[in-house]
Amino acid sequence: MTYTEILSISAAVIITLVFLFFLTRRNSAAKVKKTNPTVVTALSAFFNGDDNKAIEQLRNVAFKGQANPEIYLILGFLQKKKGDYTRAAQIHEMMLGNPDIDKEFKNALYGELARDYMLAGQYAKAVALLKQENQIMNKPENIETMARSALALQSYDNAVSYYTKYNKTAGKNMVGFFEKCMVEKAVNAASTQNAMKYIKSALEANKSCRPARIIKALIYLHNDKVAKSVEEFKAIIDEGLLRDMNDFKNVEKAYIALGKESELHNLLREHSSSGSINPFIHIALADYYEYNNDSHSAKVLLESYIELPEAKIIAAKEYAARYNNKLLAHALKDTYYYKCRECGFETNEYKDDCPKCAAYDSIYPK
Repeated sequence: MTYTEILSISAAVIITLVFLFFLTRRNSAAKVKKTNPTVVTALSAFFNGDDNKAIEQLRNVAFKGQANPEIYLILGFLQKKKGDYTRAAQIHEMMLGNPDIDKEFKNALYGELARDYMLAGQYAKAVALLKQENQIMNKPENIETMARSALALQSYDNAVSYYTKYNKTAGKNMVGFFEKCMVEKAVNAASTQNAMKYIKSALEANKSCRPARIIKALIYLHNDKVAKSVEEFKAIIDEGLLRDMNDFKNVEKAYIALGKESELHNLLREHSSSGSINPFIHIALADYYEYNNDSHSAKVLLESYIELPEAKIIAAKEYAARYNNKLLAHALKDTYYYKCRECGFETNEYKDDCPKCAAYDSIYPK
C-alpha cells in the first residue's frame, strides 16, 4: 500500500469520525442546524476521490458563513492532505474567530493551527501560539511541534529540552531527533572542537547515525587527519552506510588525499565480489570502470548486481538510464526505490527526514 493510499484512508477515517462526532454532539443541543446539501455533495465527492470538488464545495459553504465548526475542520484536513498548509492555517484561523466553539474544541484547534504553521515553515508563529496557550502545552503532539519548530529555528537547546519533555510525556522517543539536533549543532559550531563534541553526543545515542559518521570523517579530513578520515570512511563502507553518491564522493576525497585511490577501488571490488547489496558500491565501481574506458566491465558489473535476489531498485534504474534499456526503464517507471526504515514510507526523493513519520536519517534504498 502506497503512502498516498494510506494518507487517503487515514483522512477518510478522520473526516468521518469528526463529522459523526460533531453531528452526535449537536444532536444533544436544543436546536440542531439542518445539514447543508452542499456539505453532503462535498463529502460524497471526497469519498469518491475528488478532493478538489470537495474543497470547492466546502469553501463555498464556509466562506458564506453557513458552516458549523466541524466543516471548517474537515476543510482544513483536506487542505493539509493536498499539502497546502498555509491555506489550512487560514481556515483554522477563521474557526478561532467563532464564538460558538467550546473550550475543548478550541484547544484542539490551537494544536492543529500550530502544526499548520510548522508545516508551512512559519516556525516562530507555531512556537508563539503554543507558548501563548499554556493549557495545551502538555499534550505530546504539541510538545513535538514545539521541538521541531525550535530545531528549525536553530534553537538547539530548546529543541533538546522539548524532546526530553516529549519522551517523558509520550513514553516514547522522537526517532533520530536528538541525533539531528547534534548534527545540525555540529554543522553550525564555532570551532572544530565543539563540532566534534556534538558529533560524539550524536554517536553515543546512535553509533550508526550516518550523517554523524560522515561529518566525523570530514572533520578529520579538513583537519589534516587524513589517515583517520580514511579509516572512518572505510568503516562506513564496511557497515553498509553509504546512502547516495554524495556520500561516496566524500569517501573518494579522503582516499585521494591520502594517495590511496587504488585501495578504495580494491575495497569496492572486494565488497562487490562478496555480494554486497549496497547499490552505491556497485555504481561507484561502474563509474571507475567507465572512467578507465572499460564500459564492458561496468555494464557486466551492474547486470550481475541487479540479478541478485536482494538487489536495490536504484541500481536497476541507473543501469536502464546508462545503457538505454527502455524495457527495464518502463518496468521500473512507477517503482519507488527509497524506503523509510521506521514506518515503511516509500519515495523516489532523497530526504533526510521521513515525510510521513519524521524519523531522521531513515530513508534508504529499498
